Amino acid sequence: MFILTPVGLVSGILTVIVTLILIVIFSHKAPSILTWRPRSLAALRAGMTVTSIAIVTASLLILLLISYYFKLGLTLWSVSLFLAFILLIQWLISPYIIDFLYRVRDADPYREGWLIDMVREIARKSGIKPPKVKIAEIDIPNAFAYSSPLAGRRVAVTRGLIRLLPREEIKAVIAHEIGHLKHKDVQTILLISFFPVLLYYLGRMLIESSFFYERRRDEGLAAMLLIGFIALVAGILFNFIVMHFNRLREYYADAHSAISLGSGRPLQRALARLDLAYKRRYLRAELSRSQAVAMLFIYAFVDFFYDPIDEYIDELRHRKVSALIEIFSSHPPIPKRIRFLDDLEAKIKGGVKIKVE
Repeated sequence: MFILTPVGLVSGILTVIVTLILIVIFSHKAPSILTWRPRSLAALRAGMTVTSIAIVTASLLILLLISYYFKLGLTLWSVSLFLAFILLIQWLISPYIIDFLYRVRDADPYREGWLIDMVREIARKSGIKPPKVKIAEIDIPNAFAYSSPLAGRRVAVTRGLIRLLPREEIKAVIAHEIGHLKHKDVQTILLISFFPVLLYYLGRMLIESSFFYERRRDEGLAAMLLIGFIALVAGILFNFIVMHFNRLREYYADAHSAISLGSGRPLQRALARLDLAYKRRYLRAELSRSQAVAMLFIYAFVDFFYDPIDEYIDELRHRKVSALIEIFSSHPPIPKRIRFLDDLEAKIKGGVKIKVE
């Protein structure tokens, strides 16, 4: 039975105050905190450290207040173990699910031998064992790195990316993905997000459980609803900070690509070309269906002698980014990634020795 004691009442008030303070700070500072762009690797590392400590500390503070003063220790442990089990299973089998959903196959040594050699070269420079090279037979231009103890490390490149990008830019994208593997980003994000997810599910459990209690028998029903709501809201808010942390890891992978290749320019071109391709995907799809009658067109849409990417990079470099859109995104906006790579390129070209651990 969930009983509200005097100590519990005090702790409940304290928990509400702490949560409200966090909400006020978050609401006031969110645009500047969650859209912050690092200007150096030192600032980036500091940002990742501070963000991870903030997520874990704030989540643990609320969890400890709830569990200790409201006697939810056993419940908290049960939810924690169940959630940890679900996340572990998800991590172990996710590569096989990804392979199925994206029609992933092993890279062919004859057709894609150049890609296998490219991955091995970058992995050697990065100081890690070469991951398995995969091809996703989908037209969407993309690449992704994923891993688990069962499946091992994998880097997948879509058929659409191979068709779209020159090999130098593919190499830059591969270096970015290998950066994710080197930094163990999958495991890091899982660990960092565990506590906000735990808060969210604990809050849901308390709110849903309150409907099964008889009001006349349980004096702590209102407290259960209040604490459940606080945990639920805190879990949702902290998830935005987790997304901010993920965006910082993307910057870190961008830095790995630039340092591995000795320049951030190829990755800038790849990002700009991808952005342009996604904006023109409907036109491209229509043109691909019309290739059979292309000679009947009054104008050829394909420019063989002009590559607009450099001009488009400059356009992206000066483009303003919506803070609201960025806060809800798992990746940094491409204009900010372009500017980050500019800062890094200046240091590389200036002879500053930098490396990504």
